[in-house]
Amino acid sequence: MEQRDAETENAMADTEQEIEQLRRQLGWEAGGPLAEISNQATDALVSVVSAAINWTRRSGEERPLISILLAFQAGFALGRWGGRRA
Repeated sequence: MEQRDAETENAMADTEQEIEQLRRQLGWEAGGPLAEISNQATDALVSVVSAAINWTRRSGEERPLISILLAFQAGFALGRWGGRRA
C-alpha cells in the first residue's frame, strides 16, 4: 500500500512538472503582454505615418512650389546629417 502511495505521489509530481513546463513553453511562444504592446505601437506608428503621407500629398497638390522647397530643404538636412567623408 505504501509503495502504491509513493508511486502515485511520484506520478503526480511528474505530472505537475510537465504541466509547469508546458505553461512556461506556452507563455514563451505566445509572447505574453509584450506582443500586444508591440502590436499597439506598430498600429500607432502606421497611423501617424499614413497621416503624414496624406498631409504631404494634399500639400503637394495645393502648393507645389512650397512642397519642392520643403523637399529640397529636407534633402539638404539629411545630406548634412550623414557622416563626413574625406
